[in-house]
Amino acid sequence: MMAAHDRGGSWGARAWQPVPVDAGAVDALAGAAGVSSVVARILLGRGVATAEDTRRFLEPDLERDWLDPTVIPGMPDAAGRVAEAVRSGRHIVVFGDFDLDGISSAALAARGLRALGGNVTATVPHRFREGYGLTPASVQRLHEMAPDLLVTVDCGISAAAEVGELVASGIDVVITDHHEPGPLLPEGVPVADPKLDPECPSRELSGAGVALKLIQAVSTLLGRPEEWRELTDLAMLGTVADIVPLFDENRALVAEGLARIRRTPRAGIAALASVASTKLPGIDSDAVAYQLAPRLNAAGRMADPSIALEILMTDDPLRADTLARELDVHNRMRQSVEQDLAQAALALAEREYTEGDRGLVLAGEGWHEGVKGIVASRLVQHFGVPVVLLAIEDGEARGSGRSVGTVDLYRAVSSTSDMLVRFGGHAAAIGFTLEATRIGEFRDRFLEHLAALPAEKFAVERLVDAEIELGEVGLDLAAEVAALEPFGAGNPRPVFSVGGVFMSGRKRVGASSNHLRFAAYDGADSVPAIAFRCPEIERLALCDAAVDLAFEVQADEWRGRRRVQMLVREVAVHEHEGYSPVAELIEDLFARADEILAREEYAGIEEAKSFQ
Repeated sequence: MMAAHDRGGSWGARAWQPVPVDAGAVDALAGAAGVSSVVARILLGRGVATAEDTRRFLEPDLERDWLDPTVIPGMPDAAGRVAEAVRSGRHIVVFGDFDLDGISSAALAARGLRALGGNVTATVPHRFREGYGLTPASVQRLHEMAPDLLVTVDCGISAAAEVGELVASGIDVVITDHHEPGPLLPEGVPVADPKLDPECPSRELSGAGVALKLIQAVSTLLGRPEEWRELTDLAMLGTVADIVPLFDENRALVAEGLARIRRTPRAGIAALASVASTKLPGIDSDAVAYQLAPRLNAAGRMADPSIALEILMTDDPLRADTLARELDVHNRMRQSVEQDLAQAALALAEREYTEGDRGLVLAGEGWHEGVKGIVASRLVQHFGVPVVLLAIEDGEARGSGRSVGTVDLYRAVSSTSDMLVRFGGHAAAIGFTLEATRIGEFRDRFLEHLAALPAEKFAVERLVDAEIELGEVGLDLAAEVAALEPFGAGNPRPVFSVGGVFMSGRKRVGASSNHLRFAAYDGADSVPAIAFRCPEIERLALCDAAVDLAFEVQADEWRGRRRVQMLVREVAVHEHEGYSPVAELIEDLFARADEILAREEYAGIEEAKSFQ
């Protein structure tokens, strides 16, 4: 659906349809589960089909939904090795990745093991000096830290050579990861990864989720089986940031982690919320994804990820405040660099892309390593094909790829594994390194693999959750939508559509006048609406024709009064142009809009979360 798969698209021509669900099934679920027909339609579209499934979905429960960690292949051996190291006082180094999933994994594992009495140091690699995961450079630094036991979190599944070197030097190693195992799987050490077993019920966990399972298993072995519950807030950060499906275990974990932050936020999270203007008592998964996570990730993208690790480790409010301000500066820098690279990559793509191509492989000298994955995602949305961006430096090319539709990007890049220095990832996102002289060869073989795939693999469904009447858009609907939280991958905010409405009182607002504010009006009902960063705003600001709207609903408080607002994602203009033939309707339209705008004085608009 568009809500689940694609929020972008053309403005001016309708490109969406409602999720196909059986009307009888909607009525049956609504009656059996005691929910509205709108909620029943949304849930059925997301695979929630019974009253019992509905109850579990609407009431996530960590006690009920969180599975025994030993269902993960390799977890009993990994936990046993770590527990023994804690008991014996051996020096444990926890090594994560430089993104938020890896950073939060390292923070929670180190905090958890310290609480259990362990002698623990946490560290993450420097993106630019060391690269992703265990590399020769990071291994050299780890030797200097002199661990007795190295525990990887969110990485290590493809580091056979590096693990072998560590073991040969006398360092014990335990691997925990959630990425797909490949031909470089470490041998001779405990490896805990749910993706080692295609049938593992925990295979959708993030790296932080797997790290939390490790601490749960270790705490059980050490006679303190509840210790891990203090870490759900940190595991929630990685789970939201890594965009894993928010069903079952992940959904319960995120709900519990958010509740913990609302009750007792850590010093670092409170400081981050302050610089991001996030209200902690009502924090939700969107605020984590679009306000906290970008700042925490900015450290690894622009500077040193140890800054983000430290803010999650510190309990000193003053130190946390200093670190939060530093992260905020890095995030603003990231936004600027990302914009520059996006412009350069788009210009190159428009020269190289031919209609019908199945993918794009773009490379450039001096491209910033820290933002190329974000830019690849932008280009995927623009061109509708998988995109790989390679940053070239000193004869080496580091690539980040993002997929589209149901194309398995991990499998596509694996088809070129013989020429890669290293690679890892999953179906939707991939990272790898190769010699710059082989970029052309990589491009040919990668595109050849994509060309052999059926066309339907590249299709992006553009569906809305439900078609409704404008009169149904109100605080009751907003409350029903809120009951479906937490939102994220697999359970995005519902997108609705209304047809044949007019955009009355259109006004361009914002510092750059690129947001379109109006009231949606159908002759009977009127609802405030805004389209942030509205494409084709010049044309739509002058559009008097009837339109169809795809939108989310948002309830907020304005001067002590609760109200609902439509966050417009797409506008589809009806075929006819010009004014409505009913002049009286148009006059009434504008009169009503002026009244609304006079009553709701514009006092500044924040960017929609999904565009931050």
